[in-house]
Amino acid sequence: METPDQIENNIETACPSCGGQLIYSAEHKKIHCGHCGYTEEVDNTNDKVVEQSLSDAIHKVKSFVPEERGKKVFDCGNCGAKFMVEATEIKVSCGFCGSRNVNVDAYEHQFIQPMGIIPFYVSRDEGAKLFNKWIKKGIFHPNKLKRLASLDNLHGVYIPFWTYDAMTHSSWSGEAGQYYNVQTQVRINGRMQTKNVQQIRWSRRSGRLDHFFDDILVVASGALKQNHVQKILPFRLEEVVNFDPRLMVGWEAEVYKQEVDEGYREAELIMDHKIRNMCSAQLGGDTQRNLHVNSSKDSQTFKHIILPIWIASYVYNDKIYHFTINGQTGRVSGKKPISYFKIAFCVFLFALFIFGLWYLKHSGVFDGK
Repeated sequence: METPDQIENNIETACPSCGGQLIYSAEHKKIHCGHCGYTEEVDNTNDKVVEQSLSDAIHKVKSFVPEERGKKVFDCGNCGAKFMVEATEIKVSCGFCGSRNVNVDAYEHQFIQPMGIIPFYVSRDEGAKLFNKWIKKGIFHPNKLKRLASLDNLHGVYIPFWTYDAMTHSSWSGEAGQYYNVQTQVRINGRMQTKNVQQIRWSRRSGRLDHFFDDILVVASGALKQNHVQKILPFRLEEVVNFDPRLMVGWEAEVYKQEVDEGYREAELIMDHKIRNMCSAQLGGDTQRNLHVNSSKDSQTFKHIILPIWIASYVYNDKIYHFTINGQTGRVSGKKPISYFKIAFCVFLFALFIFGLWYLKHSGVFDGK
């Protein structure tokens, strides 16, 4: 792996045609010069995107200092997010909470170098259209919400992620229940009648499950949480290419805050949940009880990759709401405030409708009276 100095020295941002700055353009899907139109194709090779030993990484991490070559790390004093922007930026607002309370942070840390990246496929204009379409959807939101969204609050941010692989071995035991019906005599309206009563026949079962997990994706952001990211998944991880810092020139990029071992604990929870579901499927039955699963994991590996996400934040009634776009697929997710007046009005109309039906029925209209 290259040393940090070699990585930094290999960044060539000057246009060979006019001397202007080359940046990655999501519109062109190429490295592009905005002055003369010169373009370079993105290198789509991924031979450096390889699994690394998790145990080795936990004990020995590589140095990576992001603020030496035209990038500075900013620290948001409002929400605590850390992100990289161009050193020439004068006005900086946080893409996660919208705050302008950001300061240059003397951020010294031993960084694991990203090995792969997916560049932005969704351009800013496309992201703005998706945001404007989303903000106008829904009838139970305040009308003035549509006027709150500003393009100044739409940030294209490269977000750090970990992916984890692991071989898992599980043993399980539990009880599977099968439904069956028993006929019994019951008294209904003074008369004895035969009725089917559902019963459960329980049987105890056990078994083993071996399963390999490939690329469990965990966000390593300090501000964007796993449940936020989960709603805009999946990313097409087969399109990850070798990490090229030139693809990040001109874009914001967050520095990972969740360490590789912390991310693995999150991945274990995801694995354990899926293992339990798979063991439950093996147990079978119409219903289940007392399912116990014991699992062990080995051959754990990881990758550090960078993925593109568009982020918007806005404040309504002193509360922060977030909106995110998958910068590769365009899938969107977000939260919007609710207009309780509109909900109450709809409930009133529905209640009025039900009352009208009740009144017509009991007034004899339906009987022709």
